[in-house]
Amino acid sequence: MRDNGPGLSPEQRTRIFEPFFTTKTKGTGLGMAIAKRILEAHGGRIAVGGDSAPGAEIILTLPREGP
Repeated sequence: MRDNGPGLSPEQRTRIFEPFFTTKTKGTGLGMAIAKRILEAHGGRIAVGGDSAPGAEIILTLPREGP
């Protein structure tokens, strides 16, 4: 998935999956940390994609079969 927003800074790219890390004024900063835990529990992965195009890219990978 890629959005068309301002993208991610180098710090955001390294911290995006940390619980309670957020750049917003509202929210808990748990969304990406929870998404990572769910994907990993199902044998998948989540990662930040390249920064060559505008926006942020998040890559989700799930196995064809469960763990």
